[in-house]
Amino acid sequence: MDVQFFKPFVDGTLKVFEIQCKMKAAPIKPFIKGTHPQPSFEIAASIGLTSSAFTGSITLCFPKEVYLALMSNMLGEPYTAITDELSDGAAELLNMIFGSAKVALNPKGYNIQMAIPSIIRGENLKTTHFTRQQVIVLPFETEKGEFHIEISTEGASLK
Repeated sequence: MDVQFFKPFVDGTLKVFEIQCKMKAAPIKPFIKGTHPQPSFEIAASIGLTSSAFTGSITLCFPKEVYLALMSNMLGEPYTAITDELSDGAAELLNMIFGSAKVALNPKGYNIQMAIPSIIRGENLKTTHFTRQQVIVLPFETEKGEFHIEISTEGASLK
């Protein structure tokens, strides 16, 4: 996989978090899922990646404390629990990150199509990607803690 494929997802995350969530995020060194301990998280949004070149998925994963701080900043009021209503924010953040990456990648020939994200909530969630390829984890650090994005692709080589 070409490292440059992941850069628009990192850039999109930094931009979305700064503008929408009024919180700075800093990327941490990426790794292959399974080579580091699985961080604990309570909410995630996932979206399928569909392109003429490949298929895959991207998942945005948050620990409860980080997610509540983001939503509090984004919506301008304090939150202490992840409710059904508040869960939609994870999908919205992923949509914005995905949209930003798509704008950067499609002119390079990726032809990524839009998709609708799904949300999962619970204690100590584990994610699964339906590809046989390695899952790349893009971790980020904020003043409230860490979160990460998982990206998995399968099919033709990424350009």
